[in-house]
Amino acid sequence: MMSLQAQRVQVPLSGEKWAAKSEAYASLIAEHLSPHALWLDVGCGSRLLEADMDPLENWLVSHCKSVFGMDVGLSSNRNIKTLLQGSLYRLPFAGNTLDLITCRMVVEHLDHPAEAFAEIARCLRPGGACIVMTPNLLNYAILGNALATEVMPEKVRLRIVQASDSRGKKDIFPVRYKANTMPRLVELLNVTGLQVHKAIGLRQQRPYWKKHPSFEKVLMWLTPIHVLLACAHKVVSTSDSPSP
Repeated sequence: MMSLQAQRVQVPLSGEKWAAKSEAYASLIAEHLSPHALWLDVGCGSRLLEADMDPLENWLVSHCKSVFGMDVGLSSNRNIKTLLQGSLYRLPFAGNTLDLITCRMVVEHLDHPAEAFAEIARCLRPGGACIVMTPNLLNYAILGNALATEVMPEKVRLRIVQASDSRGKKDIFPVRYKANTMPRLVELLNVTGLQVHKAIGLRQQRPYWKKHPSFEKVLMWLTPIHVLLACAHKVVSTSDSPSP
């Protein structure tokens, strides 16, 4: 199966600073799309990328055979027509059936990320790809949120998160951060049958809060990486290889 990267298809990226996070993620996805690719987006929510990325979303879904969306609660999705309700620990797919599985801002909510990665590996075809985007625990704001989870009532934490985030309460979930440093994320992917071939730290582009920008810029300088982006392929075992 020839990927779009092999075909040198140009992904429609703006190159704008504000879009850097979504466009880095979308570029990795594009490397694994083809007219025959079956793609599952886990924790799909209402869209594949952040707001204001509609043309790029449209382009991605038009360059694969089928894209499925799965979440714990079914809702509408801007670009995914086939929606499934389910758990990342028990994906509703047979083994060795999918070419690409994406997890955008999902892993930080998992109590048992290794079990989830093993389930992803089960469903991927040999050589298939898993792409993970998740917050970096070693960023000042993410670490603060992790500490708030431990010491504050959840409703108080929600108010603090909403002060720097446009999401509603129903879109903010409990966080666990069990795979949210790059060494830990790579380790868990590798031990579950997925071989990491790209691990990228994405820099924070703007402050979370507008009231204290000068102070926050110092924190951004001290902990510049706020998102981890990793791409891993399912290891091809000898039993998967064709007979001579």
